[in-house]
Amino acid sequence: MRASQLLFDDLLETNPRTGMITFNHKRMVLVSAEALGLLRRDLINTLGMDRAKGFLMRYGWEWGKKDGESVASMYNWKNQKELMLAGPVLHTLEGVVTVEPDTLLLSEDSIHFTGFWRNSFEAQEHVEYYGINSDAVCWILVGYASGYLTSTFGKDVIAYEEKCVGKGDSYCRFDAKTADDLEGDQKAHLSFYKAESLVSELDRAYKELNEINQNIIETDRIHEELREYLLEDKPLSETIRFVSDILNRSLIIDYYNRKIESAFYRSKDEDIYKNWADKSIYSEEKHNDITTFPIRANNVNLGRLVVIGHEKMTQRDQLIIKRAVGVFTVQMYHDWKIARSLWKKKENFFEEILNNFDSEDFEKFSHLFQFLPNDINRILSIKAEPPEHRQDVMQYLKLCPIFSKKDIFSNDDYINIVLTNDSAKQAQEIASNILSELNKEFSNLKFYIGIGRESNDVLNLKKSYEDARSISHFIHLTTPSGSVISMFEDMETVMMFLKGTDQHELIEFYKKTIGGLIEYDQANQSNFLITLKTYLDYNGNLQQTADELHLSIAGLRYRLDRIESLIDVDLKTGEGRFNCHLALQIYFAISLNKRENKPFTTNI
Repeated sequence: MRASQLLFDDLLETNPRTGMITFNHKRMVLVSAEALGLLRRDLINTLGMDRAKGFLMRYGWEWGKKDGESVASMYNWKNQKELMLAGPVLHTLEGVVTVEPDTLLLSEDSIHFTGFWRNSFEAQEHVEYYGINSDAVCWILVGYASGYLTSTFGKDVIAYEEKCVGKGDSYCRFDAKTADDLEGDQKAHLSFYKAESLVSELDRAYKELNEINQNIIETDRIHEELREYLLEDKPLSETIRFVSDILNRSLIIDYYNRKIESAFYRSKDEDIYKNWADKSIYSEEKHNDITTFPIRANNVNLGRLVVIGHEKMTQRDQLIIKRAVGVFTVQMYHDWKIARSLWKKKENFFEEILNNFDSEDFEKFSHLFQFLPNDINRILSIKAEPPEHRQDVMQYLKLCPIFSKKDIFSNDDYINIVLTNDSAKQAQEIASNILSELNKEFSNLKFYIGIGRESNDVLNLKKSYEDARSISHFIHLTTPSGSVISMFEDMETVMMFLKGTDQHELIEFYKKTIGGLIEYDQANQSNFLITLKTYLDYNGNLQQTADELHLSIAGLRYRLDRIESLIDVDLKTGEGRFNCHLALQIYFAISLNKRENKPFTTNI
């Protein structure tokens, strides 16, 4: 007997009187694909995808095994290969799927059988009701093939799908091997054939649902306790410790890797966090369970929760953390609003102090500030570009330990810090440290730091405040390409000219000296003005100027010749350089004043 000789009419016997259909004297039932599909859907919806998969694969196995036993006993087969090929023919005749064998390699101990499945009812059913799946979905078919081949070959054979319409492929393709020949992930298919009844599957599902229910009850109880923490206005540090003790895990809330609060369940977890967050040693994730959760409210980034454990989180742990993150968010947003309110009070009151100082008023609100007006103070102003990131920079600085006792507030485009006593005397060093930290955290931003004059009374404090803001803006205008720090002592000459000279004369001087160059730049969108400034800043050193401007020496010489011709000046003379340098400083200083809306009597 050959497989190709199998005919539907020869396989089945129909008794019109009894209505019974038999195959090898065993009763058969003609069932619609829609009915099988409904059973399949109900199993998936009841048991879940993985458990339904296992159940249907075992169902297919038993179906294929019985077909194999029947067809083997009904005919005298030419050889074992023909018996193997009878399975695909039988499956096709039953209307389940069209099977097209591809290769069949047989030996005494092993089998390797491949082929195509066309018009799989199972793939069509799955895609129609569940869409494209991430894995193959012809579970009954692979079960049938495995059962049939195991029955007829005499050793365990496992079939699996390499391609499947149910996961978006254009066709279904199966591969079947003896269990001993399976490799890697292929061995995972064995676990689905462990004998399990539907009752045991339902029992297991019930136990899981019961466990989930218990977890929900417990997390509800914990959430009630967390709610009490909110109502009692307990600090964030107590809340995070409470959650850490429940989870037996370390919890850290940070912002740009700056710790806001933490509760380390084990002391070594602190080193793990530092290695992971500060040193970017991400190998810590291989040895520890490190998970992060964003903390946001009303589109405000408040930070993140970092959870460190030494075992994978359970479902209970995840539920508790989700509830805890909600409480942390409320607490942190409340603190953020208070801080914002405090910053606003500082901003408004600081302006009031400078403009209308009243010692009694200051005493009333002195608790808002860390400085005393008659101590040695200096104002440091930071301008961040682009300006929309100013609030992030502000928040970052507020979390820096070195500024925990400093007055930091912002207004307009500036972040202002009051340096007091020793800090005021080390202003340059502190500014350098600030710039270094900001460049590390915000590598895509540029920062312009101005430091005002030293003061020891309210009058000079106001001048220091105005100095710092003006210098910050001035160095942004004159050096837009990179972050810069400048102190009042470096800018004192320009400040004096702006405040002590008739502005009409200043305007006439700079227009007479470099006006032609300004007009040329504006008309041609060139940067000869910056070229001249850079050349003068480097005291006429051609190599240093060319390096700074990324020009060749020849290219720089050409520009300098054009500049001399445009403004009729000899840059080789001391007088020519001095006049140009002074005119540039006046021009940029006046441009700064215009930016800050200070009125002039003459248009520039």
